[in-house]
Amino acid sequence: MIQPGLILDILNLLLDGEDVDGMAKMQIETLTESDFNYTGSGLFVSFSHDEEIFKFRLDEDQLTLNGVEIKSPDLAIGADATVFFKDGVIDHLEIWSHDGNYPEKELTDYSLKRIGA
Repeated sequence: MIQPGLILDILNLLLDGEDVDGMAKMQIETLTESDFNYTGSGLFVSFSHDEEIFKFRLDEDQLTLNGVEIKSPDLAIGADATVFFKDGVIDHLEIWSHDGNYPEKELTDYSLKRIGA
């Protein structure tokens, strides 16, 4: 299970309303963060999942969803987030800072905004 905070908030916002039957959003309940890779300019979060996820598998094998802007006092000019699907299930999340500097810690003071929707 994904812990409450930035990652869960991003996934919920990105996947809200993205598909008619809600299958992508239902996958969130089956996910656990398995790896955090801070790159200096962003963050990659890999997920593991239980077998239940395949009940909610999407027909489209490879899918990329973006459209969340992150604002925080820890980010000079903000960041964006993208979720990547592999074989129809959520695989990983990428966050990248607009100015190329992302802190090596979890953001706790932030606001999210859906863009391009």
